Amino acid sequence: MSRLSYRTLSHLPDNVITADVAPASVQVGIVHLGPGAFHRAHQAMYTQQADKDGCWGISAVSLRSGQLKDALQQQNNLYTLMILDDKPQTVIVSALKEVLVLEQDRAQVMARMTSPQTHIISLTITEKGYCLNNDGSLNLEHPDIRHDLAHPDNPISAIGLLTVALKQRKHTNTGDITVISCDNLPDNGDTLRGAVTLLAEQSDKALSQWIADTICFPNTMVDSITPASDDALQKAAEQVTGLEDAWPVQREAFTQWVIEDKFSGPRPDWEASGAIITNDVQVFEKAKLRILNGSHTALAYLGSLCHLKTVYEAVSHEAMYTFLSKLLHDEVLPTITASEALNPQQYAADILKRFNNQHIHHLLSQIAWDGSQKLPPRILQTVKDNLAANRSIALLSATVAAWILFVVRASQSDTKIIDPMAKTLHELVKTHKGHLTTITDALLDDERIFGELSQHPTFRETVHKQMAIVASIDSKNVSQQLTALCQ
Repeated sequence: MSRLSYRTLSHLPDNVITADVAPASVQVGIVHLGPGAFHRAHQAMYTQQADKDGCWGISAVSLRSGQLKDALQQQNNLYTLMILDDKPQTVIVSALKEVLVLEQDRAQVMARMTSPQTHIISLTITEKGYCLNNDGSLNLEHPDIRHDLAHPDNPISAIGLLTVALKQRKHTNTGDITVISCDNLPDNGDTLRGAVTLLAEQSDKALSQWIADTICFPNTMVDSITPASDDALQKAAEQVTGLEDAWPVQREAFTQWVIEDKFSGPRPDWEASGAIITNDVQVFEKAKLRILNGSHTALAYLGSLCHLKTVYEAVSHEAMYTFLSKLLHDEVLPTITASEALNPQQYAADILKRFNNQHIHHLLSQIAWDGSQKLPPRILQTVKDNLAANRSIALLSATVAAWILFVVRASQSDTKIIDPMAKTLHELVKTHKGHLTTITDALLDDERIFGELSQHPTFRETVHKQMAIVASIDSKNVSQQLTALCQ
């Protein structure tokens, strides 16, 4: 079978969608840090659809792994996007012009980030990539940040890389660039700006002030369920296209990108491909973090305890669906104010319909990664709002309890915990010899995760109460115990 490439694009069936612009003619105008599956299925697709002049190609930069570079370089950085729905679509994405790896290609990465032709730097580096404290500020004691403070011209963090690139752009007077976070963080643009300016301030206050005055960091909200690629996807892509593809990606049909109308340089016409450019991102961001991402988190940890594998399986389980519906209705939706732009009730109903897409094989184990970083924006901020309003936190607390139990059981079974605090979590379970009460208290005491909630007696008591039920769940009593959590 021939491999996907510029040369073989003409071999594609008529029902496979390709770009309007000849891929070989596209020039780089965007640098993207963290080209995982979500970026390749989401922002890259928006950019391809918006780029009618061939000036917004993407230089993708991996901060760690060279796997994507190795996979895509043999196929001109083309890849297949499978859109999974009752009416599926297949698209060949050609927006990526190159994949660079920071340690292998540092000089080329810096050249791209500081080029006068580059007007956008975007990021999907996950929550942990920002090296933040619980309050959203840059953690100056994070090992990667300490490295970058000691070696500012050889950074390893995304924050350090942005800082040194912007320093050079200040020197060359090329500040016509916008930095766009596309990660699930509250006020992600403001948070990123704060991290970059704080790091710059440690050695160069003038640079920090120039960044604050010159460079825009718009807030954004991104949304499209994107399961990890697997062998089945690769075979399906090859069957549809008739071409070998080393790393296709997949997503649901629904997709959304909301960007604050705040730019410090030229940008693609993303509106032409369906993006929303607005002055009010917060209403979309808050709804997405709390309704979609919060629901995913609840399903990931409670679902895993119930031996469910995917989101579709979880929402197809009657008692789990009842739990999730009550969580949304009683504890999440009351924290989100309706507006002309968004009806939270309808948004929640639409989310449940999307979860019920049988074509999407979205693994709960994948969603469960990095829980210590995901809990604060997805669950704990909602807890704080409900406590302040004297509303229920029972089901939110059950989700926290399920995460704690997930950590305990993974540690006890020597299962790898994918989390930036994995070492700490393993050691805590070992220190307390698996005793749930003391482990729960020890984790709730960790202000890096729970912040001021560590000192809130009602929250602590509710987590312990729900833990007694969560810890008793087994294959024979799942429905009974999920119902008990809702009482």
